[in-house]
Amino acid sequence: MAVPPVLTRLRALPVSVVVAVAAVLAVVSARLLHSEPDFPHHPPVACLALAAVVATTVVAERALGSVRTVVIGVVAPALAVLATLVAVTVGSALGEAHAETATGQPLLAPSTVAVALLGAASATMTLQWRWRVRTVLWTVVLTLVLFAGHGSDLARALATLLGTAAGALVAHRASRPVHHEADRTVRALPPARTVVVATLSALGAGTLVTLVVPDADGVLSPFADAMRDDSTAAVGMLLLFAAWLVQHGRRLGVTIAVGVLVVLTVVLADAFLIEPLHDGGVQWQGLGLDALEWQATLLGAWVVPAVVLAVGLGLHGRLVRARFRAVDGSQAALVAMLRDGDAGSLGHMGTWHGNATWVHPAGLGAVAYRVHGDVALTVSDPVCAAADRAVVLRDFADSCERKGWVPAFTSVHEPVREILAADGWTALPVGVEAVLDVTAFSLSGKKRQDLRTASNRADREGVRDAWTTFGALSDTHRHEVEAICTRWAADRRLPEMGFTLGGLRELDDPDVRLMLALDAEDHVVGVTSWLPVYEHGTLTGWTLDVMRRGEGGMPGVMEFLIARTALRAREAGLTTISLSGTPLAVHPDAGALVARGSALLARVLEPVYGFRSLQRFKEKFGARHEPLWLVVPTPLHVPRVARALATAYVPGLRPKHLWALRQAHRRTDVTAAGAEAGGARPTSQAGRR
Repeated sequence: MAVPPVLTRLRALPVSVVVAVAAVLAVVSARLLHSEPDFPHHPPVACLALAAVVATTVVAERALGSVRTVVIGVVAPALAVLATLVAVTVGSALGEAHAETATGQPLLAPSTVAVALLGAASATMTLQWRWRVRTVLWTVVLTLVLFAGHGSDLARALATLLGTAAGALVAHRASRPVHHEADRTVRALPPARTVVVATLSALGAGTLVTLVVPDADGVLSPFADAMRDDSTAAVGMLLLFAAWLVQHGRRLGVTIAVGVLVVLTVVLADAFLIEPLHDGGVQWQGLGLDALEWQATLLGAWVVPAVVLAVGLGLHGRLVRARFRAVDGSQAALVAMLRDGDAGSLGHMGTWHGNATWVHPAGLGAVAYRVHGDVALTVSDPVCAAADRAVVLRDFADSCERKGWVPAFTSVHEPVREILAADGWTALPVGVEAVLDVTAFSLSGKKRQDLRTASNRADREGVRDAWTTFGALSDTHRHEVEAICTRWAADRRLPEMGFTLGGLRELDDPDVRLMLALDAEDHVVGVTSWLPVYEHGTLTGWTLDVMRRGEGGMPGVMEFLIARTALRAREAGLTTISLSGTPLAVHPDAGALVARGSALLARVLEPVYGFRSLQRFKEKFGARHEPLWLVVPTPLHVPRVARALATAYVPGLRPKHLWALRQAHRRTDVTAAGAEAGGARPTSQAGRR
């Protein structure tokens, strides 16, 4: 009898199963609902802590194995509690105020086990996720130590330290390979902006913690003593909001943070320094250790926000200002690198109007991109040698990180996806590129019947092809090309798409070739444009961009032009031509959920943009299909990047266009019903070409 897949997975995680059962029993019996010392009267907090233990046990057991998970989950918290107990006992004997307060408090909590396991599991994560997890983890535990100040908080911090060290010891993983010394320097520490965001988050969250934690005794807990509860809550929320804005590279976040920290510094300095000095309340003689320590803590409380203001934001100021520079490099550098590097079949699109260029500091390559909101959308693959691709990708991502942008590598090929996926990035298939091997291309065979028919009809009707450039056209032909492209765009019920889909503007480029169909009267009846593809300084192919049919063009004129281009490319000694990518086309490597989502969106847009018809059209040429990927740092960034992509591709989209799309669907349904009644098959405008 076959074992269900769920049971198979549970058998592989025995420790997690035991911990989950124990957590459920603890909740049912209500024995551990008050087990979090910082929140003794908040059972939901204890339930969340138990859930965190179960979740981190699953993560640790999958990453480290069952035995190591048990050892770390038991030994690290036990040593942390023992060390905290020794520190509290010794400090209390010496008269230290915080130690005396912590005497008798419970030191072990479920969250202590959770942080130890999560710290250990982080050692097995990719570098990107490792920094994220450890930054959040240490921000939380240090915030509780500094503001709540209970013995359990110190034990939790020590368990995090021991768990992280144990994970690094048993995982036998170093950081990902470093390619050059500059990269080693950048990766040695988290970005300055991350440190500033973490500090602002700690101050904001810690200020709020003092309102809900009973008997807060951390060294920064006096923050709440100088303000009313509503003022304390306002300060905490504003600092968290400022941290969120700074994380997204917004200057408003810096302004809010500066204002709040200045006010907080003044209020604390007045309450704990100026007034005591003025009233003679500062005394140093005859004080015990606990009173002396408390007075020094109060006098120095105002220093913390002042230091954060002067050092943290001063360090970040240069990075935030860099967020608002429009262009990092020159387009001329990009064009030069396109010829010498390996930018893939879509690389020339980076030269289009509206794109900015980032050039690697060491000159290893360049990346074309455009920013929408706080998302930097790249134009396909980086322009560089294949050996330098990993360094260029990571350094561009670092540059975006420093500016507060989310890097989104758009319509990239498999080699780029593999590099980023190894660092823990999330990849989603967004289309399929049809690549035709012209060395083996032929019009013979049953599958090429449509191509032969189009070619034979062109010969009968006197239609010929012309391989030229826009600048070399006569005035008459130029006007005819412009008229065809303009009329095509005007016929769209939705705005013409852009970003990686060219139009009339992109034809006027000396590096772009046009393949035109001219009828017997020398009028232009079909237009295609082809972008150059270089590899190591050699022209290796062409990529199809614009594809427009005139009103008087014969049926099959696009098949005729593409087939003639393939034959010309073979005669010129080239190897491939790309029929470009088809957005929302589903590749076999796509997951079931992504495939269904892409198919649904393609069906919605079909009456206007005809993506599905376009994909069927390209299948006539026998091209191989290569997936195009959207790669983002985490799944949480997908909605934000999706909005940026929608703005980039259809910048003029308005609510009226959505109504037009609905009307187009209705007309399509009516046409399909009429055709079915008449025994005919409906054909979309995109399919007719």
